[in-house]
Amino acid sequence: MRSPLTSLTNDQAADYNINCAELTLRTDGGSSATAQTYFKPWTLEKLEQFPLNLDDPDTKRSVRVNEACFADLDEERSRESTGENDPESDDSGLLLSSVFLWEFTAHARRTTRVEHTLDDLSGWFGRSFNNTIIKERYMNMAMFTDPGSDPLASPPLRFEDAWYPNLPEGQELPHINLIVTHEGVCDNNILRSELLVLVGVMRTRLGRVELQDHVVAPVLLTSCTNNLKARILIAYFDGKELVVLKSPLHDFYTPGARETNITLFLLYMCSQAVGDTKALLRPMVKEEHATD
Repeated sequence: MRSPLTSLTNDQAADYNINCAELTLRTDGGSSATAQTYFKPWTLEKLEQFPLNLDDPDTKRSVRVNEACFADLDEERSRESTGENDPESDDSGLLLSSVFLWEFTAHARRTTRVEHTLDDLSGWFGRSFNNTIIKERYMNMAMFTDPGSDPLASPPLRFEDAWYPNLPEGQELPHINLIVTHEGVCDNNILRSELLVLVGVMRTRLGRVELQDHVVAPVLLTSCTNNLKARILIAYFDGKELVVLKSPLHDFYTPGARETNITLFLLYMCSQAVGDTKALLRPMVKEEHATD
């Protein structure tokens, strides 16, 4: 029996009716003219209106801890190059996802508004993973993509946190913004486990009675891996295919790369939920079978 693929090339994904397209991360809030927009990222100019408030003691302490952790990793990487460290002990993906979480949900920002963290300022409300976001069976499928194989069909996956648009009581949108960590390394091909996360969230959201008028459940996934790399995936069903816009893996190993790319990723995590989710881009048509 053939084992499931660990990852899929774009051509392999197309065999499963999955259209993988490149997502170029931008700082101007724009998107490709050919791509449907369900998440409108912040501009760099907007993010710069809310600088870190280092007068807040918790924020200042957290920033220093993160800097120390990155410095330790830089030292470990140096030992790896001399053969003094075991590369199998790399858990830098967990550090990277935790830094994103702190930056998005905990670090205070300078603002005159009541809200002072990026998740609040951008209109996202955090929820623990439950049956309103992704059902447990879908979580298990993504975390243990092929329990009978050795190794597993994808690196072990951790669900870190998830958010949905913060709307007045009684109102709800299907969009979900979440972050996961893969406890391994990957290439630029899409991971089987990433696809299972995306589809699991979509099926869960569209199964909710509160969202019965919606036919599209867009997902923005921040996916972190070891070797201090991460990418953004934006997915939706257009009526014919599962469309996955996937950025290249971005590197966070050097201080310069971290300064640029953490900011870049935050622009997308702060995206505004937009688009018509009550109509398919390419409405499904039932096949008519000819009769004699």
